[in-house]
Amino acid sequence: MPVIGTIALLLMLCGTLALVGIAVERAVADQTGQASLVRVYLASDATPDAIAALKARLTADPRIASVTAVSPEQALAEAGKRPGLDNLASLSTTNPFPASLDVRVKMVTQVAAVANSVKTDPAVDPSYPTSYDPDTYSRLRHFALIAGGIAGGIVLLFAVVAYAVIANAMRGIAASRRQEVAVTRLLGARGWMQRGPFVVEGLTTGALAGALAAAVVAGAYLLAVRFESAIYLQVLPGVDATSVRYVLAAVITAGLVLGAATALFGFRKARA
Repeated sequence: MPVIGTIALLLMLCGTLALVGIAVERAVADQTGQASLVRVYLASDATPDAIAALKARLTADPRIASVTAVSPEQALAEAGKRPGLDNLASLSTTNPFPASLDVRVKMVTQVAAVANSVKTDPAVDPSYPTSYDPDTYSRLRHFALIAGGIAGGIVLLFAVVAYAVIANAMRGIAASRRQEVAVTRLLGARGWMQRGPFVVEGLTTGALAGALAAAVVAGAYLLAVRFESAIYLQVLPGVDATSVRYVLAAVITAGLVLGAATALFGFRKARA
């Protein structure tokens, strides 16, 4: 029971951190794809001629791949799909999102120059001209590195504790079965016959621990989606049912591997 509980806690922690890692990785990938996109916000009093002139100038720029007009209604609908922005939109009875032009730049290194080139245009909002922020992506990567380091440290610390508990349990198993292994050796049993009971016990222990950990992770996911879907989407964006199934399969497989490894370790102790 101590071995099952320890392995289950370790696998449950690793499975939860894996879901968080998938969410962070997809957030970073999304920000990477958005790095070459600049949203140019249009002034509320901009005339159609001024907007058309700005769009024509941007389209003719060789540094720009495409220019797409976004209406306030489209911006509001897009914001409703993003975690956090849906709450911002619900705070006002009017649409807080202005019309804009989505400018896709061919090279990420030219984003700053393109953003600076439209700041003084009469069709652009002077108070908040573009969505360009040079520090957003670097801050996100810095956060991902810090979160990964903390998660790795927690897993490493728990792995050390788990190893100590499992090693003590294996020593107890080895001490209780030393005479049994010695008798089977004297009777001429082959190596696989001596290892068999240990491997079966280890696989059973790992399967039970992996199933227990997978059940906890799956239950937490189902509860989050069923009762707190909005909070779940904000905390773990991009983690869908397919990702959860892969994580659960990895947790169960890791349980089997850990169970077999601890069983072989106990067999070596008993044989020695």
